[in-house]
Amino acid sequence: MKSTMILIAILVMSLIGFVCWFNVFGATKQGKFGDVTILEGGGADGDLVIAGRTINVQSEIKGDLAAAGSNITITEPVLGYLMAAGSNVNIIGSVGNDLWAAGANVMVNAAVADNAMLAGRTVSLQPKASVKGDASIAGLSVELLGSVERNLKLAAAKASLSSEIGGSVDAHVRSLKLMPGAVIHGDLRVHGPNPPEISPEAKVLGLVDYQQEEAGRGWNLMNSLGRWVFIFLGISILGAATIVFSALWAQRIADKITRYPWPSILTGFLGLVLIPLVCLILAMTVIGIPLAMVFFALYVVALLLSGVFVSYLVGGWLLTRMKRPSSSPYTRLLLGAVVIALLASLPFVGWIFQLLILMSGLGALLLERRDWYLKVHPEASF
Repeated sequence: MKSTMILIAILVMSLIGFVCWFNVFGATKQGKFGDVTILEGGGADGDLVIAGRTINVQSEIKGDLAAAGSNITITEPVLGYLMAAGSNVNIIGSVGNDLWAAGANVMVNAAVADNAMLAGRTVSLQPKASVKGDASIAGLSVELLGSVERNLKLAAAKASLSSEIGGSVDAHVRSLKLMPGAVIHGDLRVHGPNPPEISPEAKVLGLVDYQQEEAGRGWNLMNSLGRWVFIFLGISILGAATIVFSALWAQRIADKITRYPWPSILTGFLGLVLIPLVCLILAMTVIGIPLAMVFFALYVVALLLSGVFVSYLVGGWLLTRMKRPSSSPYTRLLLGAVVIALLASLPFVGWIFQLLILMSGLGALLLERRDWYLKVHPEASF
C-alpha cells in the first residue's frame, strides 16, 4: 500500500511537471499539446523555445532554437544553435552553429556551420546536408549521403556511407558499408563483429584499421542511447516546470553549487544516506507512516530536481564560454541537460557522474532551504 501511494504521488508530480512544461513553452510560442506553426516573419529576433504535438518552423530564427514535440520540421535557417527532440525530426533549413537532434527518425538535409550530434532509431544525412565541423551520429540504422568536413564518430547497428569525409572515421558498428563515391580523407577505424564492406569505387586515403569485437561486447549502444534520451527529456520537462515556478530559485541553487561545491557534495551525501533512514524509522510506527510517505515523496522530488539544478549550472557556464550569457533560461537548461544526460549515460563511469550530480544538486538544495529558514526564523540556529 505504501509503495503504491508513493508511485501514485510520483506519477502525479510528473504529470504536473509535464503539463507545466507544455504550458511554459506554449507561452513562448503556443503549443500546449497542439500544433505549432511559425510562419514567415513570425520568427524570433533572439532565442526561441517551442513545444507541441507537431512543430513546423517556416521562418528564419535569428538566435538559438530549442524544439520538442512529436513531429518537428525546420524549413528555414536557424542562425544560432539548434536543439530538437521528438519522434520525427526533419531539418531542412541551415544551422548557423551546432546542431543537436534526437528522435525515433532524424533526417538532416541542410548545411550545419559547425558540429552535429544526432541520435535516433534511424538517422539520415541527406545529399544536400553538410557538416562543417565534426559529426557524432548514433542509431540503429544510419545513412550518410551528405558530407562531413572534419571527423566522424559513428555508433550504429547498420550504417552506410556514400559521401565525403574530410577527416577520419571512428565507427563502432555491427555492419558498415562504404558505397560507391564514398571518400574518407583520413583513417577508417572500425570496431565490431564484422569487417567493413568497402566498394571498389570507394576511397580511404588513410589507414584502414579493423578491430574485431564480439557482438554484445562493450557499450550497449541502444541502451545508452535510450538512457540519454530518457534523462534528457526528464530533466527538460521537470526543469521547465521549475523555471516557470521560479527561474530565480534555480539560479540561486546553481550559484550555491558554484560558491560552495564541497559543502554541497558533503551535504548531499549525508542527505542521500540519512533521509531514507529517517523515512524507514518513521515507517516502523503506525503514526509515522503518513509522515514517512510525505518525506519520501519530497526526497524523490529533490533527487529529480538535482539534475535540473546541475544542468542549469552547466548550461550557464557553457553559454558564458560561448559569449552568450544573456540567453534564455530555457536554452540554458536544455544545453545543460544535453551535457548532463550524456555524462550520466556514459558506460562504466556514468554512475560516478550520476552520484556527483545527485550529491551536489541535493546538497545545494538543502543548503538553500536552510538559509531560507534562517532568514525567515533568525532566532533559529543550526
